[in-house]
Amino acid sequence: MTDSIHDNSNTEFGSFSTRDYRPADAPALADVYRAAIRETGREAYTAEQCAAWAASADDTAAWAQRLQDNWVRVAVDEDEEIIGFGGIVMPGHIDLLFTAPEANRQGVASLILEDLLELAAAMGAKRITTDASNLSKPFFEKHGFKLVESAEHCRCGQSLTCHRLVKG
Repeated sequence: MTDSIHDNSNTEFGSFSTRDYRPADAPALADVYRAAIRETGREAYTAEQCAAWAASADDTAAWAQRLQDNWVRVAVDEDEEIIGFGGIVMPGHIDLLFTAPEANRQGVASLILEDLLELAAAMGAKRITTDASNLSKPFFEKHGFKLVESAEHCRCGQSLTCHRLVKG
């Protein structure tokens, strides 16, 4: 997949683009992941739940492996600053989709999702799944995903609600 540039002049970021993940991106992606969970996650989860969830990026080797296991697309602003990322485990499970809090509701996640869906289609996926948080569930539903089930998952002693959604 090639890099794509979309004119989003109505956003705070002006234009932003997506590109493939590079191993050197891992620390910055962990920072975006933690900030998204700790800041935006507070709208739907307790501070303790957010801390437990965000901690999954603290093991740098495990985090790097998780990124390697995904096909990751990275969104960058005009200054090449990372403002979001998403990952899909082939043939069609979206494992990661996070934006920096300051990039929320600017079209960044939609652009990343578009890239991931395009990649999955190119790889022959007939169906795409994701396990969405309480906050991301409406986003995925807006993009045509349907709820299959909701369940509680335990992370570091904290119970978090997760929603399995499917498209296709």
